[in-house]
Amino acid sequence: IIDLSDAELISLGFMGENVSLGLKSMVETVRADPENLGTVTCFMIDCVKRNVLPRDATRLCTSPVSSTYPIARETDYTLQSEPSNNSDIYTAVAPNLISKHEMTFWYHGISSDPPKLMWRSDYATNSFRGTPPPGARFFKLPTKTAHGVFNTPLNAVWDDVAPRILASMKAHDVKYSALKTVRFSTLEDGKDEETLGPVVVWIAVRPNTANAAAVRDATPDILRILADVQITDVVVEWYEASVTRLGGPPLMSVEDPTSPNFGLNHSLNAGLEIPIARQSDGAQGTVTLLFKEVRTSGGAPSERILALTNKHVASVDTTTDYEFDGDNPQHIVVCSNHRVSRAVIEIEDAIVAGTRNVIRLARQVKDLKSELGSRKHKRALRDLNEQIEDNTTLQTFLAEVSAEWQDPNGRRFGVIDWAPKISVGVDDHHYTRDIATLVVDGEKLENFEGNIIDLGNQYKAIQLEDLFWPDAAVRADRTIPYNLQLPIRRAPTRWDDDPPYIVGKHSDTTRLTL
Repeated sequence: IIDLSDAELISLGFMGENVSLGLKSMVETVRADPENLGTVTCFMIDCVKRNVLPRDATRLCTSPVSSTYPIARETDYTLQSEPSNNSDIYTAVAPNLISKHEMTFWYHGISSDPPKLMWRSDYATNSFRGTPPPGARFFKLPTKTAHGVFNTPLNAVWDDVAPRILASMKAHDVKYSALKTVRFSTLEDGKDEETLGPVVVWIAVRPNTANAAAVRDATPDILRILADVQITDVVVEWYEASVTRLGGPPLMSVEDPTSPNFGLNHSLNAGLEIPIARQSDGAQGTVTLLFKEVRTSGGAPSERILALTNKHVASVDTTTDYEFDGDNPQHIVVCSNHRVSRAVIEIEDAIVAGTRNVIRLARQVKDLKSELGSRKHKRALRDLNEQIEDNTTLQTFLAEVSAEWQDPNGRRFGVIDWAPKISVGVDDHHYTRDIATLVVDGEKLENFEGNIIDLGNQYKAIQLEDLFWPDAAVRADRTIPYNLQLPIRRAPTRWDDDPPYIVGKHSDTTRLTL
């Protein structure tokens, strides 16, 4: 913020006539104290700005465009533009084959930090609708959303054409980092409904290994490979990116209370109660337990990892036994799309709170300057520095979630293995059996440390000890771990008498209830 001019702040919607007094005051406070508030970014202020508007769970705070590129900046709902002396922004300049404007905004909306387009095969026939008309001062960029590709002719032949595409790129000396299929829906200003685009063969090349001409020259061979199997209505698009894995990110580590991500990565970490959903229709549930299969029912050694969940989560039809079909397995993903959107909003809200708090702490440090070296001043300065560090961590965390956790294919956790029909009155205890197992992708458990429950950030450990064991005599030899990571070591025996226990339940919706 402190690096921007008045004109740039106005174009961003952070100052000017139609900006709230609270936001103006916040920006002015930041600019007046560069020593303590020099780390406050446009992204943080944008989150604050959006926080006071009607919440739309499908929209993310937008990463601000560099101040060296002042043509188009997004505000709440309208993108304002300023006249520019740089005519190169809307024209292709070598070695690029596409204008800087189109490269930057072609993927606008798919994440908080979308990649830049290098080349697309329909460049000559499909003009970019995100270019403002000449002289326009108010213009809204089209917003794109990425979707998986299902039930198309390409799905049926992908296992055949994908290796040929990889071989073709190798022959052209193009070093790829990701090859996937995707469809983009686009919402244009003034329209109520999104338009779903064609299937895209989406290719990422390793940074600084190829230019636009190289990927353009490699494109015709890929289109010929697709045409050989009668796939002609597909677009090839190239972008530059490093991708750490093709199968999506692993579940995150369970954080402890010292991390600003504590409580915010609950739905994405490797603790128990991992929120899951059927990929086919988004029906939600949780993972109860993870275990390893040592031997199969036939006695053969096994290394499979399985997760325990419910039949009603695994199957649409709960009245029949599930039969595994290798050609059409029931995929289970980490989090429904709705839950990922909610996680993003929760992180945004934490960024807003952190931004407000860092400004409050900076004001406190300034007020205590006359007491330099006092306990109050030292504590305020310590709190300020910690909040600055936390805000940086939260911004990085949001960028990670936005970039890596949006694609349902990348969130695939496993496939259903066993799911008998729901039965009532099971055995002598008359239990209801509502159970299923899924075979888990082991790479998703890279950060798994054991069957532990992340108790979240609602209570401190000592508060939970008092709540779980209100009787001091019973509480004497029982503790809640200081890091609020509760290990699950065994199942309790059946309780026939009135048990002296409080039962805790942690779900993705209600969080921890007692």
